[in-house]
Amino acid sequence: MSRWRRRERDPRDTARAPSPDDRQPVLPYPNGWFAVATSGEVRPGRVLTRRLKGEDVVLYRTTSGRLSVVRPFCPHLGAHLGHGGTVRGDNLVCPFHQFQFDPEGTCVRTAYGTPPPKARLATLDFREVDDLVFVWSHAEGRAPQWEVETLLGPDYPAPHCTPRSLLAHPQDVLENFVDIGHFGPLHGLSLSVLGDPVYEGHHLKVAYGLRPAGAKSGKRYSTLPTMRLTIEGLGAVLVAADDMKFGFDLRARICVTPVDINQSDLRVSVALRPTGAGRRRVARVAATLAPKVFARAAAADTKRDAAIWAYSRYQEQPRLAQGDGPIMPFRRWARQFYGDPAQAPARTG
Repeated sequence: MSRWRRRERDPRDTARAPSPDDRQPVLPYPNGWFAVATSGEVRPGRVLTRRLKGEDVVLYRTTSGRLSVVRPFCPHLGAHLGHGGTVRGDNLVCPFHQFQFDPEGTCVRTAYGTPPPKARLATLDFREVDDLVFVWSHAEGRAPQWEVETLLGPDYPAPHCTPRSLLAHPQDVLENFVDIGHFGPLHGLSLSVLGDPVYEGHHLKVAYGLRPAGAKSGKRYSTLPTMRLTIEGLGAVLVAADDMKFGFDLRARICVTPVDINQSDLRVSVALRPTGAGRRRVARVAATLAPKVFARAAAADTKRDAAIWAYSRYQEQPRLAQGDGPIMPFRRWARQFYGDPAQAPARTG
């Protein structure tokens, strides 16, 4: 029996091109950690609303710098805390009756001087790693099943992050990294696979050697550095490349966050570290300026893929050819990040 549930296409859904078949396999929202903001976007005293899996989440940082992530609605009379809510000291203040909630979500004060009710905000598990804020989301309400891996060491400068929106499901985006066959036709890259993929729980590790299609081996600039990729759940890809030109190492995190049906946010975060003999002025300048260029270039390059995803449908049983890459092993690995599809919102095909 198919693990994918089916549903009718909503006639009001105009985000995707019409299909001759309105009953297509659909993927539910995956479980896991998802980046919803950069650390710099949640400054002390600021309240920020972000979308995650068809619902709002509210982030705020106290004036002392402590971060909290909560569900958006006040338990008193249901006001949306992300629309008019403020921070007062360490407390989040509701815009409606100005009830105050501490960082643990407990109501600690009313505006009337009366004892606060026994009320709590619904708090969410989050991690602040490498200047990104990740929120845990599970369709069945389970606690976090792994931790977000730190990619940047203390000798790396702050990364630069470039966001963009996609009409795509996270699995579409992450499957792209094992879809070897598309690198040449779509991106003009010649790819060599350095070993078999390694599946380790919520991690999938691959390594590639890349060079522009048609470039001859041995020619200057013909070969790009070896890229070591770690796919972390269905929310992020960690990229490492060492000894790049001008003397620096690259670390990048490509994050995909499902925000609504068929829609995801992509965040490309890049940091560079000068290394060895490359610790000269040009390396330091490159490490400061180049992350923005790399992040923007990587985000822009996804436009080619995004144009495909926006009008494609999920092929549950694709007719694969030699050279496609380990697409089906990837999909079998990805199944662990879904709960009961009948309980989770899904995307249309």
